[in-house]
Parts: sequence; C-alpha cells; structure tokens
Amino acid sequence: MNQSNVVYQANQKGLRFYVDFERAKQVFDALIARLREKGYPYNQAHVPQADQFLPSNMQRGSREHAVFLFMLCFWMRGGVESDTAALFLKQMYEGSPSTFVPESYLYDESDQSPEYVAGRNESLIREVTQALTANRLGQRVEENAPGWVYNMRKLARHWGGDPRRLMNDKPEFAVLTKRIIGKTCGNDGVFINEDSPNGFRFFKEKMTAMIAYFLMDTGLVPMFYTPVPVDFHVLRLLVSNLIIRVKGKSPEEALGIDFMPAEVLRLARQVTEWYCKERKISPIALCDSLWLLSRELCRRNPGNSGYVLDEKRKQDRENGRRTALGKDNLFSDTVTTPDESLASETPTGRKRYQGLRYTKEDLVSKPGFLRRLEETCGRCPVKATCVYNISAGHYYVGGALVPERMRVEPPPSLQDHFLDQAGFSGTQKFPVYPNVRFAEIDFHG
Repeated sequence: MNQSNVVYQANQKGLRFYVDFERAKQVFDALIARLREKGYPYNQAHVPQADQFLPSNMQRGSREHAVFLFMLCFWMRGGVESDTAALFLKQMYEGSPSTFVPESYLYDESDQSPEYVAGRNESLIREVTQALTANRLGQRVEENAPGWVYNMRKLARHWGGDPRRLMNDKPEFAVLTKRIIGKTCGNDGVFINEDSPNGFRFFKEKMTAMIAYFLMDTGLVPMFYTPVPVDFHVLRLLVSNLIIRVKGKSPEEALGIDFMPAEVLRLARQVTEWYCKERKISPIALCDSLWLLSRELCRRNPGNSGYVLDEKRKQDRENGRRTALGKDNLFSDTVTTPDESLASETPTGRKRYQGLRYTKEDLVSKPGFLRRLEETCGRCPVKATCVYNISAGHYYVGGALVPERMRVEPPPSLQDHFLDQAGFSGTQKFPVYPNVRFAEIDFHG
C-alpha cells in the first residue's frame, strides 16, 4: 500500500480566485452534449428525487410531495449518502405520513406562555427524534429534529404549509435566498424569528439551490434560473477542469491550494447560473451533468482514491481488538466518508487524511487499476480539459478541496474507446437502464 504525501500550501493569504468563462462553456457544452444523447455515464445514473425513492402512499405533484423534498434537503448537507437518505425518509413517510404535515407543529394560539412554548417544542422535538432514529436517520438528529419542527411550523404559519409558494413566482436567486436563509436559532438553542416568514433552519445557498432543483425537476414549480447546488462533487469538476483558477498561478503551481473558501463557492454559483442564462439551458440539466459525472466517474477513479486513517480503529487493532468492521477494513479501498456511510452506524475515532492512496506507478502498471481508469477517465466527456486528481477524503475529513497532483491518465492505447470516436458522434445508441431519469435540457421559461 503506497500512500502519497499530502501536498498542501498552508499559507494561502492573498490568493485570488477567478472564473474562466470560455473554459466553462467548453466543459459544460461537452457535458450537456453527452447528457442530451443519453450517453455514458448518464444512461445508468439516477438522482435521489427520482420516483423509486418516493413514498408509495404519497400523491405525486401534491403539496405533500413538495414537503417531502423540502425535508429531504436536511440530508443533502453531507453525512449520509443521498440515495440512502431518500430511501429511509421514504420508509418514514410510509409508516407515519402525519409527521410530514406542517400544521401539526403549530402552537396552541390560546396559550403563548414561555412554559407552554418550551414544553411544546420539547415534546415535538422528542417525537421527531424518535421517528428519525427509528428509521435510521439518526445522523445529526440533535440538529435535524429541532430543525424539522422549526421549518414545518414556519411553512404552516407563513407559506400555507407549501414549499412551492417560496418560488412559484420564479424569483431571482438573490430574492429566493432572502426568503429561505436567515437566523433561526439563538446561542442558547431557542427558536428565534418565528414571526418572520423568512429564514429556515440549516438552509444556506447550497440547500436553497437544492430545493429549487428538486421542485423544478419534479414539475412542482415553474422552471427558472438558479445556480446549481454547489457541493464537493460539483466543485471538484469546476476545479479539475480549470473553470475556477488561482490568479497568477499555473495549474502546476496551484497544486496544494484549498479551493473551499467562500469566495470559490460564490464563483461556482455565479458561473453555473451564468451558463444556464447564456445557453438558455435548464439548471436541472447542468446540475445533473456535473453532479452525476463526479459521483459516477470521478468517485470511482482510483487516481482520486484517498487514504484516511482512523486513530481509534488503529489503536483497537494494535491492542488486538477487532471493531465491528473487521480486521481488513481499517483502511478503505475508497475513502469512507460521512457522505457515503451512516455515521450513526459506524463508530469511529478521529479521522486523519493521509493523502492519495495510490502512486502513479501503481495506477499505470496494474491491470485492475488500468481497467478502472479506462472505465472512468477513459470514457469521460471532459477528459481533454481535466488536469487534477482530487480526493474526497481531504474534504470530508478536513473540509478542504485540494488538487494533490496532475491527473494520472490511462495509457493512450486505453483511450481509443468507441464512445469517444468522432465518427460515432451522430449515431451513438446507448442502452438506457431501468429507473434512469433524464433532466430536461432545453429551457422553457
């Protein structure tokens, strides 16, 4: 096992980031073209709001559908794999649909005493905590249960219990963020600003774009322009394809720089919304083309595989004990991160990121790695513009998105795959797998 050294530029004071808009057009156009033709990997990918992840006892296109997706956003902050969260929330709705009724969280208007309010909140939070935990959604339950109560009540009091009312008027994203983002909790944990229609717990720019994406994609609200929800997957593509860069630095000189400052996230929102307006492309299509590619290909690329060390498991092993995960799982083949496993079911100690897991020599010399490179980088529609290997481990353990080396490419003999041959560009016929849902591409505003 050969882990590389972590390349990290500790002093990043004074760095200035910028967007290469022409590069963005080039990269996004290539992704949209592959998505439009239902090509690999989109022909076998799915999204967490797809029909198979929705409750069987919920009417599609209803207010209840919108509320379900609104609450699903809680688990889009990271910590649980998105499909897993959707399945468990589906299970919770099927067993207890009344938990998803916003009006059931209102106060009794005849009694507004501090004692009543505190007792009512405590009782509701306890009930939601039990429901979430029983349905294997216990990760961050100490945050999500109070947030559930607060957001449901605010929906009922100010928005008719219907998230669609937040955006039925097709607002500018700046307006939508003012409606959804706001201070909702005091330092003592007590709910504040409940009399204001604006502000929902744990919603920042990413989740605001996420709920707009969910509701537009499912046809619950009209289509309008927004940025895509910028998470690690999306940002990795923007950085690795040099859409977001560091002023005055070559790609090689930018190795080891953290691309997770707030300014980079703002630039990512700016360029994705700009592209949708420039090309008159649905933000649903752009979101899927970015997020699904990173999730389906970049995550499986062995060149991006990170090495995470859990100190507690290491100590247990050294002391001769075995954890519930077993002897051979001390080091995961791919990074086991909060985004890929239920933290509440995987007892861990303190994780430390150690660097990329495999050397360049490993990747280009071993048949198993070569095959995986061919299946990921070798078939990627933007391999001509992608320059970095970026592991999820550094982000999920340390909160940093860091290009650690120039991307290891498959040997030329493995890059002549028929999917990338120009002669097939107008005649490609890709099989579409069951349960695959394609985003709307042409914008109809």
